[in-house]
Amino acid sequence: MKHAPLLSEQSDDIQGMLKSGFGWLKSSRFWLLTIREGRVDQARAWLAKLVDSGLVVSAKRVGTGRKKPEESISEAVAVAFSFSGLKKLGCTEAETHPFPTAFSSGMGSALRKELLRDAGRDQWRWSDVEDPDGRQTVHILVAQWWVLDEKSRMEDPDPDAFIVRTVENNPCSFKKEEDGKLREPFGFRDGLAQPVIRGLREEGGAALKQAKRDAGDLYEDRVVEPGEFILGYRNEYDELTYCPNVKEWPQSSARFTLNGSYLAVRQIAQDVDAFERFKAANGRAICEKMMGRRMDGMPLGWQGPLGSDSAADAFRYRVQDANGFVCPQGAHVRRSNPRDSLGIDVPSSIKSSKLHRLLRRGRPYRETTESGTSCDGLFFIACNADIERQFEFIHQRWVQNPRFGTLEGQDDPVVGSSPVPKTFTIPGLPSGSEVTLASFTQALGGGYYFLPGIAALQFIAGGRAGAKPAPSRQVEAAS
Repeated sequence: MKHAPLLSEQSDDIQGMLKSGFGWLKSSRFWLLTIREGRVDQARAWLAKLVDSGLVVSAKRVGTGRKKPEESISEAVAVAFSFSGLKKLGCTEAETHPFPTAFSSGMGSALRKELLRDAGRDQWRWSDVEDPDGRQTVHILVAQWWVLDEKSRMEDPDPDAFIVRTVENNPCSFKKEEDGKLREPFGFRDGLAQPVIRGLREEGGAALKQAKRDAGDLYEDRVVEPGEFILGYRNEYDELTYCPNVKEWPQSSARFTLNGSYLAVRQIAQDVDAFERFKAANGRAICEKMMGRRMDGMPLGWQGPLGSDSAADAFRYRVQDANGFVCPQGAHVRRSNPRDSLGIDVPSSIKSSKLHRLLRRGRPYRETTESGTSCDGLFFIACNADIERQFEFIHQRWVQNPRFGTLEGQDDPVVGSSPVPKTFTIPGLPSGSEVTLASFTQALGGGYYFLPGIAALQFIAGGRAGAKPAPSRQVEAAS
């Protein structure tokens, strides 16, 4: 391929969750669907209805025209498939352009368990790989967002076609401290410090102009080439992101996966009671050091105004806090995005960090047990174009690594899987301190899912012979 497709010409084929987290839609639900044996046709029929409903929002519909997104979009849906789900629905990978091993083997495989250092995998409730009785395998992930306190228009999945599980919205996620901002169950504001996909937002838009003004010279630290998240486009290596193909896809069209992405999904239970006991014993400031940001979402040591998320994301660790006296090196946020702190100098560090960014689209959830007690957690979703270089690298080399930076024997204080008791180091002068940690989180399930372009989604829902690729996809595909 000699040129990449233009995002401006393809945005009608890109699912909207790659452009927006739909923050104004404060109700959410995640459907985990297992296709029943012998019910593929019924499953496909339900998918076709969903696609025809218009609820699967394209990137073009998000933030275009005179209306703000919240004025024109009151409900949105995204649909993704595991490797086994694609096979169930009649999509066979092409030998010449197969899917990446991470996706085809699945997060739930024994190999991925070892690579990701996942403890307690035997207790997982669901995954993306086939299990002996087929009841724990999630073939299709449907993410749904709609206006709070209003009724959803989406037709529920057909129980004759699917084994249906749901992960429900946490109604308190936007209400803590009454500022209306998204908060995860431990009380920290969430969804900040997101990368910006170059070319996906309108350059002339007022919101983008304001974000650039607020961040100043450091705005470009956040801007990442589209191929880091969307298949078929230029990435940070200045190469076109690899596009797998399926045998059934028409040969005259661009590859099946063009305009798609991969989702790394994990259902993470959070022990709020354990965290509150830890906070009561050690203080709020220690909890903020451990997380790597204040509970209101601002960086530790932030002196600026509270009104601009873009301004609050415009900082560097090496320049402002090399030794971790403000934000410890082992803090959750610093591990997940080290910014300029790991390379030989600032420019090379920023360039390197852009190779390992994730676009986060998860939401807090709440479950109610049979005894009536509630269990809170985070339904984590990360969009990336290269699972191994992005999600798995971050999880294995930074989050779970006991030798991150200058540390020895310490993994992530929030989501690390090392057995307790374990410690967290807080640097200081003349000497720092160590805090003994409890276990705060546990993964209950997870998987890798392919988020197709809308034309590919229509093709899947229509079957091998039923769907035709949209005209906008008639471009060359990345090799």
